[in-house]
Amino acid sequence: MLAESIGTIRLPVQSLRIMSDFLVAAGMDPNRLIKAAGIDPAVLRDAWGTVTGTQELRFEQLFMKVTCDIPGAAFKVGMRYKLFVYGPLGLAVMVSPTVTTALREFTRMQALGYSILEYQLIEADGEGIALAASDAACPPDMRGFAHERALGSVPTFFRDLLQRPFPLKYIESPLVRDHGWMGIEDEWQTEIRYGAPRTVFHFAEGAGGLRLPLADAALSESYGKLCEGQLETSPVQEAFLISVYQILMNARGALPPAKAVATSLNISERTLHRKLADRDTSFRRALDTVRLRRARELLDGTSQDIQTISDVLGFAEVASFSRFFRRVAGVSPSIYRRNSKDVFMT
Repeated sequence: MLAESIGTIRLPVQSLRIMSDFLVAAGMDPNRLIKAAGIDPAVLRDAWGTVTGTQELRFEQLFMKVTCDIPGAAFKVGMRYKLFVYGPLGLAVMVSPTVTTALREFTRMQALGYSILEYQLIEADGEGIALAASDAACPPDMRGFAHERALGSVPTFFRDLLQRPFPLKYIESPLVRDHGWMGIEDEWQTEIRYGAPRTVFHFAEGAGGLRLPLADAALSESYGKLCEGQLETSPVQEAFLISVYQILMNARGALPPAKAVATSLNISERTLHRKLADRDTSFRRALDTVRLRRARELLDGTSQDIQTISDVLGFAEVASFSRFFRRVAGVSPSIYRRNSKDVFMT
């Protein structure tokens, strides 16, 4: 999510772990920075842990300061950003058919990830030829750090896509560096043109059409729908709404009540309801949206009976679940499942 709109959006802790591990390897204690960023260090031990965008941005700013004397620290940490760091978005990208379709998905859904740079796929005749990074929303004091990290993270991203070195033609970077700095040319087997207006990764001819080794049509559709479902909950990509829906969709077991969501966002329950009302929605509508999506996924993708699905979704009894589903979907769960099966069989 861009720096100008991260607000209270919830982010997985993988990025925080990567930077923390780098600090440990450099002989530093990351806990001091984690606490200074307003984060409980225990979150790193939670596989499902999240932090707010504001907290991660603050941690990155502190990380930048304490590593400023380590040559190429941002580049080195960027090389640790594997595709799995991007969660469902990373999975959707990895199983796409080609490099171009993968990068279309990534740029279209990058609001689901976290970056202080905004990426744009440049195409010619329907094929990707370059990936450009804009720093318009990046805090001015972090632009150098962001562009340096991109020199490590983006080619790593490309390499993970192909499961082998990605054929780059050359890389442009706004950084002012000497030729051969950090051996990046040797690392990525390409030319680096420093002092450019922006960061752009230019592909070798035909690279955009390369088929991905993990391409899987069924998985691509499934992960794509998962990502689109998250995007659907906030068509205008407004950070606050995304935060609310992400908390609900990432919840394990029963969906959390309004008070718990408000606590996660560091606001009062009253403020939560007011902010949602200001956006012409409500907490009940958010719950309904997420519950309906979960219900449809279970009815379409599993053989679980209605009672079990009702329990999984946190309803006190099947009748309550049936009334809810009929209210928001227009039909009962059993009729929905039967109609869905009929569609797939025809």
